[in-house]
Formats: sequence, C-alpha cells, structure tokens
Amino acid sequence: MNFALGSLLGVMYIIGAAGVGPMLRRMAARSPRVSSRGVLAGLSITLGLAAMVPPVVAFLAPDRAAAGVWIGVALYAPCSGAFWPIVESYLGGGRSGHRLRRAIGQFNVIWALAVLLSLWAMAPLLDRTPLGVLVVFGALQLASTVLLIPMGREPGRHLSEHLEPHPPVYVPLLTTFRLLLPTSYFVVSVWSPYAPDALDRLAVDVGWQTPVAATWMLSRFVVFIAMERWHGWHGRWWLVAVGAFGMVGGIGTALIAPLVGDLPGLALLLAGLAMLGVGNGVIYVASLYYAMEVGAGEIEAGGTHEALIGMGFAGGPLTGLLAVGAVRSGVLPPAINLNIAMLLTLGIVLAVVGVVLVRRVSRAVRRAGSPSP
Repeated sequence: MNFALGSLLGVMYIIGAAGVGPMLRRMAARSPRVSSRGVLAGLSITLGLAAMVPPVVAFLAPDRAAAGVWIGVALYAPCSGAFWPIVESYLGGGRSGHRLRRAIGQFNVIWALAVLLSLWAMAPLLDRTPLGVLVVFGALQLASTVLLIPMGREPGRHLSEHLEPHPPVYVPLLTTFRLLLPTSYFVVSVWSPYAPDALDRLAVDVGWQTPVAATWMLSRFVVFIAMERWHGWHGRWWLVAVGAFGMVGGIGTALIAPLVGDLPGLALLLAGLAMLGVGNGVIYVASLYYAMEVGAGEIEAGGTHEALIGMGFAGGPLTGLLAVGAVRSGVLPPAINLNIAMLLTLGIVLAVVGVVLVRRVSRAVRRAGSPSP
C-alpha cells in the first residue's frame, strides 16, 4: 500500500508540474485579473487544506482514516507539482549569471533547511499523534500565504540586453543532469518505503527512525551551502561523476547495511545515506541552475524540472508494485524475496542509466576536444 500511495503521489505530481504552464497561459488569456501571484496563493491555500484532510477524515470517520490519506495525497500532489514551477519562475525571472546563481543557491539552502527541521521536529510527535503533525503543517502552509503579498503580480521578465550569454557547454550539461535528476529521485523513492524495515532490523527506536532516515537530507543541505558559496562547478563535467557516484554508492551502501546488523550496520547506513545526499544535492542544484540559465527562467523550464522529479517519485513505488506482483504471482523463483527483487530492479535501472550517461559524456568530451569547423 505504501508503494501504491507513492505511485499516486508521483503521477499526480507530474500532472501538476507539466500542466501548470499551459494552464496559467490559458487562464491569463481568458481574464486579465489572473496573475501568477494569485494562482500561487490559491495553490498555497489548497495545499494547506489538503494536508488537513487525513486528520479531519480520521476524526469524523475513524473507520475511513485510510481513505482520508489517499484523498489528501490526491489533492496535495498535483497542487505541489504546480506550485514549485511558478516559484522557480519568480526565482529565475529577470536574473542570469551571478545573480541567478546566488538566488538559486539561497533558495536551495532555505527550502532544504525547512524540510530538515520539519522532519526533526515531527519525530517526537509521530508516536503520539502522527496525523496531528499534518494539522500543524497545514496551518503553517496556510499562514505562509501572506508572504506572497509583497511579491509582484508576475515574475521578472528576461530582457536580452541584460542577459549574460551562457556558455555552449551548458546545453549538454543540462540534458545530462536531466537524465540524472529523475534517476536520483527514483533511488530516493526506492529507499523511502524500504527505510522502516531496514531501521527495524537495525533496532533503531521509532522516535529516531525519521531523523536517521533523513540523514541524506542533512548531507544534501551541506552540499547546497557549499555550492551556493563556491561557484567553480559551473560548466564542469566532473560534477556529473560526483553526482552519479554519490547516488549509486550511497544507495548501494544503505541497502546492504541491514545485512551487517547492529552498530556496524547503523554506521554503514549513515555513511551510505550521507553519500546519497551528496549525490542528490549535486544533481538537484546543477539541474535547476542549468534549467533556469538555458530556459531563461520560464515556468515551462521549472515545470520540466519538477516533472522529472515527479518521474523519480513515481518510478520507485511503481517498481515496488511490480516487484510485489512478481513475487506474489510466483513469476520469480522462491529464493527471490521482495527486497532482492527491488535490488535487482534498481540495479537494472542504474545500469541502463549508467550506459547512457557514459555514452553521453564521452560524446560531449570528444566534441569539446575536436576543432571548430
């Protein structure tokens, strides 16, 4: 059921992210009163109310509590997918070069810190009132809507005379990181449903499971700070290797850690999740930066970025569903349980992405080394 719920979240997120640009244009064409800020406000209010659906349903009809979770996710995910491309258009609109790099860096540091603090703050409440956490988050979301008041009706516009031209290498780097972006979130979404079982086998207390599982978010936050402060990574192909190695090495280490057991296994798990956070952070920052620089900060650029994240969100749980079906139907040999099936599928996906990535980087390096016609 976790895999099915995660699949719903990912698919609905993609729909929201991919559709927000065309939807906003059609709404603006029909009425001059429609603005990006107004749509953001509507989405923010809807997100706050959607977060409260599960606890409200559980209070009014306790026997329907599970249905409330499904309804809440079905409402929340597409609105979230639509929300972030508009935010990113305000972030990138009218900015390029150094100004864009600083803005993206500060944006990443702030949202990553907010997520990290939220996960740590909710940990003590999970034992006593897990659905109560959603009430708090929903209320915070509703309250945050007032922050939109000082913003302009529309994002800044890119004027050609004010733009710093981006180097040609940014285009192949963008396509390469866009290949890695859904893969990195696919890896994370494979880990998320697997985490409770892994942490139980390592005898991690329930109150500590969320902070431990979020170790990768802590290391990602550190990466965001480093990449915001130091800009020597722009236009460099070696960053692709850092992101890919952190992603693959990190998830591999985290998944085998429960087999070690006890304290050595926990130490291995923390190391693997830290590596995973480095890989995810590098890939996220580079993908968003090149998307905003090459895409001139348009909503569609942010929409593509978020839709690719949604593909990763959906891909992991969908893989889990397929693995569950294969195990239960007897298609796989009895010796292959669900965890092994997931590892095999993950290995196949990473191998395919690895082959495509190596070919793409090799081709780009050869082109860079060849003389201009």
